[in-house]
Amino acid sequence: MGEVIRVAVSGASGRMGQEVARTVRAQADMRLVAAIDVAGAGSDVAQQDGSPCGVIVQSDISKALGETDVMVDFTRGDVAPANILAAVRAGVACVVGTTGIAADAMARIGEAAREKSVPVLVAPNFALGAVLMMRFAQEAARFYEWAEIIEMHHENKIDAPSGTALRTAELMTSDKTFQSIKNETEKLPGARGAQHGGVRIHSVRLPGLVAHQQVMLGGSGETLTLRHDSMSRVSFMPGVMLAIRAIRGRTGLIVGLENLMH
Repeated sequence: MGEVIRVAVSGASGRMGQEVARTVRAQADMRLVAAIDVAGAGSDVAQQDGSPCGVIVQSDISKALGETDVMVDFTRGDVAPANILAAVRAGVACVVGTTGIAADAMARIGEAAREKSVPVLVAPNFALGAVLMMRFAQEAARFYEWAEIIEMHHENKIDAPSGTALRTAELMTSDKTFQSIKNETEKLPGARGAQHGGVRIHSVRLPGLVAHQQVMLGGSGETLTLRHDSMSRVSFMPGVMLAIRAIRGRTGLIVGLENLMH
């Protein structure tokens, strides 16, 4: 077996963090060396599974990065930038699934990653099918002038639209603007959703959902619908593991898992 990748998980007490920690521990070429979170600090990261692994959740990120090759961050948009910058300054590669990071914070992350020659991947979605859906939507956008996106997530997701929906719209409108209804009237404000480059984006938040997105494109006498559904957070793990393995050896800020899928 080759070199073992030492992984730290930031946001380790959250649902995604727990799943990442569990999956990393099951990989033959990875070792979970640190768990970072304010919640659950002082407890074993695997105690919720009933099988303690000896990795204790720490609240101080600076003490957790000493023997880390890659840090995975699933926290919040207002928390993640400080975590990422601390890792970059320590020379630790980052795989970031946190969405809602402000543009100015992303610019600081990109600058630091470039200066330190440290790779930082920020991906709105790690489900391989979702990445393919975004790619297909970008390709389909060449042939249609009308499009809308409906994204659906669980009730605890606080940012809207989702990072996946926004990234999809950005890809679809990278070299065009879609048509939209002129002078339409909303009887209730927000009824038509948000808009990016003419693409309307609608956000649904309900218990029972995990992560789902539907891209609808309309043309003369036809519609094309692209849909992806994640029924479990397990669906994100192949992409996270792919990113952990592929990120090292690269430099600077990378946006989108598709850049590592070759």
